[in-house]
Amino acid sequence: METALPQKPQGDQLIRSDNPVRRFLRKTYRAVLLPAFALGLLLSMWGAVAYQVRQEYHSARHEAVLHSQTLARTLAEHTSHLLRQTEHATQLFKLKYEETGGTLRLPEFTRKGGLLDSLMPSRLELPIALYLPDGKLLESRNGFFSPDISADPMFKILGLALDDAALASNPMVEPKTKKWQIQIARRLNDAKGQFAGVIMLMVDPAYFVEDYDRLHVEPNGLVMLTSRDTGLAIGRIEEHLYISDAIDFTTTSTDAYGSADELTLKQPLDGVERIYSYRDMPRYSLTAVVGNTVSSSMVRFENQRRIYFVLATLASMLVCAFAALLMQQSRRLRRSMLAATEAQQKLRAAADASLDAVFLLKACRSHARGEVVDFTLVDVNERGARMLELPRDTLLGQRIGELVPNWRKEGFLDRYRAVMETGQPLEEEFETRNLPGEPRWLRHQIVAIDDGVTVTTRNITSRKRDELKMRQNQAELQAVNDASPLGLIRADANGHCTYVNRTFEAITGLTREQALGDAWMVGVHPNDREVLSAAIRHLRDTLQPFQDTLRCVHPDGKVVWTSMKVAPIIIDGRIDGFVGTLDDITLMRKSVMALRESEARLRTITDTLPAMIAYVDEDEVYRFNNLAYEREFSQSGVGMVGRTIRETVGEERYQYLQPYVQRALAGETLSFEEDDESHSIVRSFEVIYIPQFDEGGYSVVGFHVMRQDITAQKREKQRLLKLSQIDALTGLTNRAGFLQELNNAMAASRDNNTMMAVMYMDIDRFKPVNDTYGHSVGDSLLKVFSARLTHAMRASDTIARLGGDEFTIIVERLARTEDAENLAAKIVTTMQAPFELDAATVSVSTSIGLTFYQGEEVTPAELLNRADMLLYQAKQAGRNTYRAAPVLSALHATPNAA
Repeated sequence: METALPQKPQGDQLIRSDNPVRRFLRKTYRAVLLPAFALGLLLSMWGAVAYQVRQEYHSARHEAVLHSQTLARTLAEHTSHLLRQTEHATQLFKLKYEETGGTLRLPEFTRKGGLLDSLMPSRLELPIALYLPDGKLLESRNGFFSPDISADPMFKILGLALDDAALASNPMVEPKTKKWQIQIARRLNDAKGQFAGVIMLMVDPAYFVEDYDRLHVEPNGLVMLTSRDTGLAIGRIEEHLYISDAIDFTTTSTDAYGSADELTLKQPLDGVERIYSYRDMPRYSLTAVVGNTVSSSMVRFENQRRIYFVLATLASMLVCAFAALLMQQSRRLRRSMLAATEAQQKLRAAADASLDAVFLLKACRSHARGEVVDFTLVDVNERGARMLELPRDTLLGQRIGELVPNWRKEGFLDRYRAVMETGQPLEEEFETRNLPGEPRWLRHQIVAIDDGVTVTTRNITSRKRDELKMRQNQAELQAVNDASPLGLIRADANGHCTYVNRTFEAITGLTREQALGDAWMVGVHPNDREVLSAAIRHLRDTLQPFQDTLRCVHPDGKVVWTSMKVAPIIIDGRIDGFVGTLDDITLMRKSVMALRESEARLRTITDTLPAMIAYVDEDEVYRFNNLAYEREFSQSGVGMVGRTIRETVGEERYQYLQPYVQRALAGETLSFEEDDESHSIVRSFEVIYIPQFDEGGYSVVGFHVMRQDITAQKREKQRLLKLSQIDALTGLTNRAGFLQELNNAMAASRDNNTMMAVMYMDIDRFKPVNDTYGHSVGDSLLKVFSARLTHAMRASDTIARLGGDEFTIIVERLARTEDAENLAAKIVTTMQAPFELDAATVSVSTSIGLTFYQGEEVTPAELLNRADMLLYQAKQAGRNTYRAAPVLSALHATPNAA
């Protein structure tokens, strides 16, 4: 009679149980699946919204900090420029004082339109004083000065100084006037180069924060200057001026984007939250601070956040409605499937619970003669599918002769055909190599059914192989013991040797027959036998394994160093015997001693070198360092070897070094500069990482570190670079500095999609002044012209002298072209006033070429040439005017737009 195995249920068709707990759990699972999915979707969506809002918040705050930092940089540049002009004023007095043989006095120097006005705005009325070589006050103007400064440290320093540098003091409160002043003084020399006194100027920092409106600070924003050394601060909010020594900021280092520095005010100034940034002026120990209110800086973020929350709420309502519809449809479908699956589940469970593999085969006959040529696999249980190592669904319907071709060669198909034809069952055990995997022993039964056979097969491989394994284990154990690199010994409970392997014979020089009994102790060095005997007695009492380094001695006197381990064999709480191992460590001991000697020589050499040298392994742990490296990083006196880089240098410094460490461990040789700001001064180091490969040269096992202090060389390089970009006559930027600033401004304009302008100008009728009055008057005119031009422009504008009477101006971040044209008109009007010089009063004017730039593809030289051509047009138009070209954007630029 033909029968078929029941089909195995798929998916979540579970066998029903009368257990009420299981039914409750199953119903609960089905009830909460869709709500849980909907809840997870909602949580994910709201989490994404929260993450996006958080990113928008950080981005908005980042932009606000950048804006405050730009304003702080502008304030710092304006302050530094005026202080440098003050230094230039002291230098100008010194030059004129020494040219006149010491007869120059303050009334002449500070008179209206005089030498001081050529460099400094006349409205400042800076306090100025002249001191004699003995420190006595000779004369002063515009302020109170001490009558005697001979004991002042600054006066002593200038008296001993050999250079011509001005000396600027830290901001301080003048004891008489109670004003915050910055004192700038310079040494005066007589005709013989001897000390002839001091010229001193006082600058009130309140002047620097008076340009509140020019900085374009947001309403209710703060502009402030603070002294890093004295803690004094002066600031302005709208029309209110604040002067205090109790204002304290903390630096937030870098924001989430790793760029702009932000300051946090420890104590609120007026109860208004602001976003602060700063710019340091190291030369004068000042810090420029600008803060815009949070309400004005984050208004765009607040609007965007409201939009996100409204959209997320609408999406949540749609998800909830869709989940409710799916739950209703799911309940209907589950009720219709439940009745159909219960019967199949019960039948299939019985088949899969069998220990045998069950195959149902149908005869496959030829069309010509009707002979049985193969058998088709109609059904198979899970155990049978695992035997054939294929999924059950893949096996069904395939011919067994094609599925397992070797079954035909082994005669299995002939057996199936014989049983089907005779009707006599067949049972046998055999070894087969026809199944996937290793050869197996099987016991199968073949029973005839209608036009086919049913085959039940059980794997009896483990039972057949157990006997063979038992025989093999003893031989393998003997071979393993003899092949072991360790000497093995077994003794009974009395300590009499019962077995040793071949390695034990080689280590002790005793044969197996000689070592049996108590004779094995002869192989131990006489000086170590008592130690071993005492250890075994102690082992009997404590039942704890024993390990020590002992010497073995051969009959010929050869000594072998070994590491011996002895452990008890415990059965039912009693010692039944002992097992021990001997490991020959003679060569290892010699290698360790040689390694220690080599390391001592290496340390002696490296400790005498001025460079810092260390070695770090692949786990970022220090394994070697010289004395100079330890002095730099081991401040607490704790040794560095065995400690990680993170523990040694600290978390902040490790975050900077970690990318370089990873590249070195990846096999890259690195050379980079590292700045150390952990001390009062910033130091620079040249650092070299050299990877160390293994013996095969395939993988990196560590890297070598070499560090060298290059602070002095770097500072000298920066000083020379700065001097090379300043015009010596006027103090303005020279041609090299101007081209660098123009390139940077054009790059910033392209990146930020902002508009900028370039002015090219010269002095009309400058040559007649030079020819009439001489080059000294011409130079004075250039300096006074430069000073008047500086005060006519914004603090953020870059003014340069290209040479002769040619000047250029870079005006960045323009909102309209009219702003730049107004500035050009203002300059033309300003230069029409007469110039009162020492030797004459001259009247000149200026002509200006004005061009604009907004992201077009032109070089700095082409942009400057465009402004030069416009200057030529202004000259042709009769001088004393300007000519401007229209703005060309990056989309409409033409090659010859000028």
